[in-house]
Amino acid sequence: MSIEVRNQQRKFKIGQELIKDKSSAILSLCNLNDVDLSILIVNNHRIKALNKRYRGIHRPTDVLAFPMNENNPPTPPLIKGGKGEGGRQPGLLGDIVISMEKTHSQAREQGHSPEREFLILLIHGILHLIGYDHERSPLEAQRMKKKENFILSKI
Repeated sequence: MSIEVRNQQRKFKIGQELIKDKSSAILSLCNLNDVDLSILIVNNHRIKALNKRYRGIHRPTDVLAFPMNENNPPTPPLIKGGKGEGGRQPGLLGDIVISMEKTHSQAREQGHSPEREFLILLIHGILHLIGYDHERSPLEAQRMKKKENFILSKI
């Protein structure tokens, strides 16, 4: 397993080793022990440009996920202690982009720490990479939220 973290913003300090440790724990809970993951930390300006380019939405967002094989997304794997099926072959899982400015503003809005908000966004991004998509349907949104809460309770 290889997890690469790149920080392209300067406003907020980040602990790259902590991010790698948390990412590794999330991937393990998803039974993904032989995958590579790239995490890019940016500001609102950069994520807004990416959001516009790849989603056609001209505003900043909190997290973007770019699966390695977008045309054939993997079946969500069995999460330890949860229900599900499928699995994933070893290899590059994909890229996650997280805005630290959005992380901090959403943390204030939700009344919790930026560290907790970052963890929530990291889980959310990884679940997108393995095939979960809350925009597909209300049922899928509920299913994804349940997985997010399960993982959050374990790490």
